[in-house]
Amino acid sequence: MDEHKLAEEAPVELVANGERVAILLCTPINLDDLAVGHLFSRGMLRDRAEVLTVGACADLRTMSVVAPGASMVDRYGLGTALAAGSGPAAVGLDPSGLKAVGPGFRAGLDELRAWARAMFDAAAVYRETGGMHCAALAARPSVGGTPYFVVREDVGRHNAVDKALGRGFMDGVDFASACALTSGRVAADMILKIIAAGIPVVASRSIPTTAAAELAEAAGVTIVGRVADESPVVYTRPERIG
Repeated sequence: MDEHKLAEEAPVELVANGERVAILLCTPINLDDLAVGHLFSRGMLRDRAEVLTVGACADLRTMSVVAPGASMVDRYGLGTALAAGSGPAAVGLDPSGLKAVGPGFRAGLDELRAWARAMFDAAAVYRETGGMHCAALAARPSVGGTPYFVVREDVGRHNAVDKALGRGFMDGVDFASACALTSGRVAADMILKIIAAGIPVVASRSIPTTAAAELAEAAGVTIVGRVADESPVVYTRPERIG
């Protein structure tokens, strides 16, 4: 680790269909993935065929997405309140109304640990600074195919998740057969992203919040915490973990 190098953070404007959607405080790398992932995880993008162009410029601190068929209405709009620690009911969210995630996917703890090791091994910016979060998206190979594994980094754990989701979205990953991994605490805003993608399992080096666990249980998402430890903890939906 370079003890003199700081983790980069800057405000970056996200414009979709000519309209400012957000200004994100983030690490200005993989901004095209962040742009798509943020829109996808908020329910604004549903199909990658909707996306005509994605552009980003780290120097100008801008991201731009053109997707004429997409709705630029935030389906959730609850991330800030939930991330602040309020329970779902406190912000008017009925967990029973969330989209259910399918039950078919199963994973073993050894497999999750291997994916977590691969994620940390690929976290080059973390090793340089010691001040970054990373997230990964892992999917087993289809018949005759190859495994899918992508890692993204950011100072914000939710941004890192958005980057991984955005790359998976543009690559056409079957999220129902994938696992998300993160280095940070699993908060409710992150679980909303996982539910929006339809990902059945999320594994973290840390632990979930109470609101995140409540949302995950209601939507059918399995959360595995302390995945790098000898004895990980399965907080919700343990039937998926072999």
